[in-house]
Amino acid sequence: RRLKQCSPIAMLPLLSLAAFDTASNAQLLQVDGSGTTNPSKYFWKIMETMEARLLKDVRLTYRAVGSSTGQREFTQQTSLDFTAGLTDFAAGDIPMDSSRYSNLTTAGRSMVHVPFCLGAIGVFHSVPAGEVGDATGLKLSPCVLAKIMKGEITTWDHQDIKAENPNLNVPAGTTIEVGHRTEGSSSTTGFTGYLDSKCPASWSLGSGSKVSWPTSSGFTPVQGSGGMASFIAGTPYAIGYLDAGHGHQQDFQEVNLKNEANTWLNSKDALMATDANGNNGVAAAGKAAADAAPFPAATADWSSVNLYGKAGTNTWPIVLVSYLYLHKDWSSFSAEKAAVLKAFVDFVLGSEGQGMLSDFSFVVVPAAMNTWQSVWDNTITKPTGFVPLTFESNTAKWVGQGANVVSSKRNSYSLWKLGDLESAAAAMKARLDDMETHLNDYGIVPLHGSGTTNTKNWFAKAMKLMEERARVPLFLTYRAVGSGTGQKEFVGDSNSGYKSYSHFGAGDIPMSSTHFQTMASQSPPESMVHIPLALGAIGVFHSVPTSEIQGSLKLDACLLAKIFSGQVETWDHADIKAQNPNLNVPAGQPIQVFHRRLGSSSTGGTTGYLLKKCPDHWSLGAGSSISWPAKSTFQAVEGSPGMQSALKDNQYGIGYLDAGHGHDFGLSEVALTNLAGQTRTSKESIALGGVAEAGTAAANGNVFPTDVSADWSSVNLYDMPGDSTWPIILVSYMYVKKDQTQTNPKTAAALQAFISMVVNDPDALAMEFGFTPPSTTLKALSLRAAGEISYPSSMQAFIFESSANAYGGMATNVISLKRHSYDIYDSSVMQDAVTKLKESLSSLTSEDDHDHAHEHAHEQGDDHEHMSDYNDTLPVVLSVVALVISLFSGCLGCLAFRAASKSRALNDGSSPYAGRA
Repeated sequence: RRLKQCSPIAMLPLLSLAAFDTASNAQLLQVDGSGTTNPSKYFWKIMETMEARLLKDVRLTYRAVGSSTGQREFTQQTSLDFTAGLTDFAAGDIPMDSSRYSNLTTAGRSMVHVPFCLGAIGVFHSVPAGEVGDATGLKLSPCVLAKIMKGEITTWDHQDIKAENPNLNVPAGTTIEVGHRTEGSSSTTGFTGYLDSKCPASWSLGSGSKVSWPTSSGFTPVQGSGGMASFIAGTPYAIGYLDAGHGHQQDFQEVNLKNEANTWLNSKDALMATDANGNNGVAAAGKAAADAAPFPAATADWSSVNLYGKAGTNTWPIVLVSYLYLHKDWSSFSAEKAAVLKAFVDFVLGSEGQGMLSDFSFVVVPAAMNTWQSVWDNTITKPTGFVPLTFESNTAKWVGQGANVVSSKRNSYSLWKLGDLESAAAAMKARLDDMETHLNDYGIVPLHGSGTTNTKNWFAKAMKLMEERARVPLFLTYRAVGSGTGQKEFVGDSNSGYKSYSHFGAGDIPMSSTHFQTMASQSPPESMVHIPLALGAIGVFHSVPTSEIQGSLKLDACLLAKIFSGQVETWDHADIKAQNPNLNVPAGQPIQVFHRRLGSSSTGGTTGYLLKKCPDHWSLGAGSSISWPAKSTFQAVEGSPGMQSALKDNQYGIGYLDAGHGHDFGLSEVALTNLAGQTRTSKESIALGGVAEAGTAAANGNVFPTDVSADWSSVNLYDMPGDSTWPIILVSYMYVKKDQTQTNPKTAAALQAFISMVVNDPDALAMEFGFTPPSTTLKALSLRAAGEISYPSSMQAFIFESSANAYGGMATNVISLKRHSYDIYDSSVMQDAVTKLKESLSSLTSEDDHDHAHEHAHEQGDDHEHMSDYNDTLPVVLSVVALVISLFSGCLGCLAFRAASKSRALNDGSSPYAGRA
């Protein structure tokens, strides 16, 4: 309380002394690892998250050096000295090398393999798409690929390649430029292991992380995944192997391989496919391996384990398992350090860590491979006095403040501050762009859209990338106003002569029949196309205290209809209790219903689902905007943020929201029952591939009209068949007028390029922002719809440069991956600055949080009011502390931290992770 009454200047000595005292008495616990580069960002995010959530002074580091180097540093302290290692754990995309395992065992040490994710290795090339001659892409069987990679086939027009690609039309005698990794690499292990297993008669170079590649012309050694990506992007007629995530992010052309079911496919096809068990083509390989034979014991030699050529219609043939390498005997660790390491592994293998894998283009391990708990219980030797850390996800008063608790209620100031800095940088860039446009005689090229709020961050980033990659000054904007408003502005009104206010619209519902007929009734009639972009789920969320539910809250469609129409008004209603017998809420507790105020696709999706499933109890109709009951327990909210805030700030509420936003905010979710009778939440369904499964069912079931310019208003993906499908699926569309011949040619070219940017999605933005990309069938429909648009005859279309094209790449109509913007570099500098600010504040924030919470616990008798007060006051306290530290970090506060011998170094090398925009 005294601190709150002091001015910032007067607080400085107190803050510095507090920092000095905390740093001097803290016991730093450090855990170090090294290994494969592929999951490094994933590990860094988890490590920073744990550091922020722990009350202890901990530091977790991971050095991305490759699987082979990681194995060496884990097993040896110097070359061939296996008596000890340099790291507490390591990671690799291959099992421990058999010789290293043997030497480790001979030295009297034991280790365990802990699988934590799956990934695909793809084969990518730079043959011009027009010369491949097949829309499905280049095909290479294992034996032809083996001959290419060992130098037996050296030209692209070789008869063996032409036999598998009859439409290939390359210049005669064009040399195949082969790229291969130099240092030990798990990608090399996976690729050579696949060739060795599938075509040993043609592949004589063996397998492993390093092989003796040909040294003849046409073979280029490259270092790391980045080197391989640069080689493929910068070398015409090249071929190389790369982890699929990197290749897809670069939008490289990929070679189709033939799997065990004789299916030609690429890794992207495999990742998008879903089998009867809900597994994509990578996860299916793991399940097939687990079904075929048990994996070795945890402490055994795993060097022969691989997931090459596993059964399944859409199974990818080159799948790698990523492992954590752990010591069997932890007795030499301190009990505290062992607890931190175990918590890290718990996080990685737990639901939260596994749920993060898709953000980094990895696939979760099948349940049969996730054996960490058994390994810990039965294999690992614990140190004396070991006490595990526990995880707090839901608020546990008093217990959650314990020193051994990893609390999701504790976060880092730097992550919040980073978002603020990024917004400032974006504003600065916009101003800079405005000032620079007059220097280019091409003129500003405008393109403006409006519509659903769900795609706003996706579109914003796609537009930013187009702007920075173009030579000409593009001015692209998207106004996030909701699907209903977006449709109105796309159609126009009497004031505009029913001409569009925007160049395109977007929505998570089809164009309404009324709006469609309005366009058709104009003279001349106007037509449009729907371009499906991605799929997303609408979830139903609630704020009933979890302690009163004892599990997931279950509500069938008809009961949900009664609640949202005001027929069921209390949480202890008999119908609710019948479906949730363990529900224990206060008698007569009212249900607070939250609904969207303006036209909203989530309203359209929810009401459409209720009308389809339970018309007898739902009489309010369906659409983006309906007449809700005028009751005191019904409250209108503005947009997705308004719904999030309403459910977060009010107990005993219920509302609907796009699932991604609800999951990001940790809202509690209602479990719904799908057509197959399976009851689960959208988060559970998404994890099983239920969104993609619904899209596939719709495409295969002729849900979408064959005429892309027809009235699509009746199209919906509610309650689609499939064991894992989620029952409320929305399709995100672009609305585009079919006739663009009267549009400014430069704007028309920008529109065409933007459509290509979001439909082909070369930067994988759909998944980055929580959407499920369309299946191959649905994407084909999108491309066909885009192809129906007529453009001005004088339009010079933009083209995309991925591989360096000397001279041609500098043309004014080229959008080039070789161009970047300064603000991306500048943001990394700001991240480093925020990291140092976070470190300097960590001890102060922790101490202030504890004291502040303690004061309010005494001042407030009611827990709910206490938490509200605390949450309102904490940002103010943190802002004051941040201001003081940032202004005077060179003075007393800095000196205090330097004086502390056990404090964590400010420049410890960790980097904050920027979450989903």
